[in-house]
Amino acid sequence: MNARERLIESTRELLWERGYVGTSPKGIQQRANVGQGSMYHHFAGKEDLARAAIAQTADDLRAAADELLSAPGTAADRFTAYLRRERDVLRGCPVGRLTQDPDVMATPALRAPIEETFTWLRARLAEVLQEGVDRGELNPSVNPVATASAIVACLQGGYVLARAADSTEPFDQAIAGILALLDANAARPAAGDGAPIRRTVVLDQPLAEPQDTHRVEVRRITIAPGHAGGLHVHNGPVFGSVETGSAVYQIEGDAASVLRPGDVFYEPAGVRIARFDARDEGVTFLGYFLLAAGETPEITFPEAADG
Repeated sequence: MNARERLIESTRELLWERGYVGTSPKGIQQRANVGQGSMYHHFAGKEDLARAAIAQTADDLRAAADELLSAPGTAADRFTAYLRRERDVLRGCPVGRLTQDPDVMATPALRAPIEETFTWLRARLAEVLQEGVDRGELNPSVNPVATASAIVACLQGGYVLARAADSTEPFDQAIAGILALLDANAARPAAGDGAPIRRTVVLDQPLAEPQDTHRVEVRRITIAPGHAGGLHVHNGPVFGSVETGSAVYQIEGDAASVLRPGDVFYEPAGVRIARFDARDEGVTFLGYFLLAAGETPEITFPEAADG
C-alpha cells in the first residue's frame, strides 16, 4: 500500500477501535508509519481523512453484501449466504458502530456515507425479497420494503446484544430468527394440495468433471472447539452436512461463511480449501466422499508438504 492507502486503512482501524474523538492525527500517522507532511499532502485534515476512511469501509460493506445477494439461487439461499458470512461480531458492525459515535453523527460529511450505505442495503434486500415474491418463492403477503428494514434492524441489534453479552450467541440467535421468519413466509402448497411428505432441494451441485463413482463413503467427523482444519485438498469431491456446532468454511479465493446445523457444503476435488475451522462450540458433520473403483479418501495439507 502507498502512503495514502495506509493512512485510510489506519484511520478505518482506529475509528472502529476508538471512535472519532479517540482517533488523533498523531495516532493515525504512527499506525500508518507516515509523517505529518505526508498526511496533510493527501488530506486537508482529520475530518477529510475520516470521511475517506468511512467511505472506504462503506464501499467494502456494500461490495461484500452485493456479491452474496447477487449470487445464483433462491432469495432464501442468497439471504442465508449473506446473513451467515463470517463477521467479527464482538467488534460490531464497522459501519453500524459509527452511528453510536455522537461526533460522527453530528458531522454531515461523516454521517453521509453511513446513511447512504444503510439506505442502499435496505433497498438491495428489498429487491431480493421482491424477486422471491415474483418467482413464487415467498408469499405475496410479504412486504419487501418493511421486511428489509426489519432484517437490517435485527442484524444491527444482534451486534449490540452480542457485545453487551460478550458472546456471539445473541447474534447467532438473531440470524436464526431472521431465517426462521423468511422460512415461515416461504410459499408452500395449500393444505390438501400436496403430499404429506415435503422435499426441498438444499444443494444442486454440478461436478467440475464427469465422475465415475463406484461407491460413496460417509464419515462422521468431529473437530474440537477452536481447532482450525488447515489448508487442505481432497483427491475426490466431498459433500457434507453439519449436524452440531458450527465452523468457518472457505474455498481459497472465495468469501468465508459460517456453517451451522442443517447447512450443507461441497469441497471440489483438487481445490484448495482454505478454512474449515471449528468455532467455540466445535463442530460435527457428515462427509460424503465420492470414490472411483479402488479409490480411498485422501487429504493433503499443502502448507505442511511445502514446509
